[in-house]
Amino acid sequence: MGIADLVPGISGGTIALITGIYKDLITALNNLTFKNIKFNFLKNSKKNKFDILAFLAVGISSSILLFSNIILFLLDNYINEVSSFFFGLIISSVFILLNKIKGIKISDILILVLSALIISQVLKLNSINQEITFAYIFICGFICSCAMILPGISGSYILLILGAYHFILKKLNTLFDSDSYLYISSFIFGGAVGIITFSRIIKWLFKSYEKRTMVVMIGFIIGSVSKIIPNKNNQENIFLITYDFFSTSYSLFFFSLIGFLVIILLNKISK
Repeated sequence: MGIADLVPGISGGTIALITGIYKDLITALNNLTFKNIKFNFLKNSKKNKFDILAFLAVGISSSILLFSNIILFLLDNYINEVSSFFFGLIISSVFILLNKIKGIKISDILILVLSALIISQVLKLNSINQEITFAYIFICGFICSCAMILPGISGSYILLILGAYHFILKKLNTLFDSDSYLYISSFIFGGAVGIITFSRIIKWLFKSYEKRTMVVMIGFIIGSVSKIIPNKNNQENIFLITYDFFSTSYSLFFFSLIGFLVIILLNKISK
């Protein structure tokens, strides 16, 4: 999830959903109340899914600190290989998730298509030129956190739209220099507030409309494909974009296959 959140176009929430831990993640975040933390944190940690949340927090924070430099290097030098890997990952996850939904109706297909179109349009927004301040970084963290736990919407791509992606990555790589830790702290605080707020909305949606919520989230994942593949020829049609991309080098199919098989393997492990 941490690595996925570093790459524009792929969501940590997508990884959580396809590995079968999404509901536990939302439950744990929803249980982060003052009462539970102060009085029942250790006693009811398993019931509240805090044990799962603790391991996820360590995994995500570790991968962000360890791989931020590597991801920047890969995106600068091997963008096509990284894109094709995540393309295979997304395609595989869509098939697996759709297979888990019982009794898909025509109305579900319409919702799937509509949600995919909405996300594809959101991801076409241009970058915002905004002065970087502590308050703005807090707002970025708040908005970004909502995207992080929502499958299909890449938190890092939202940062790109907000014009703070490279700023945050540079501050992560110079965490103990000058004021970097203050900006990162502001971002984390905004993210924590956003996660706690947004997780309650998702919890209610799953409780009230589980099937429809899953369909919408799968639609979000499908809609995000348009931003995973680089569009060098400024094509509008996703099929033409995909064809142009893979026709540049047939070796990219190999990286897509790896991404596809990774999800199959993770799905087997999760069972």
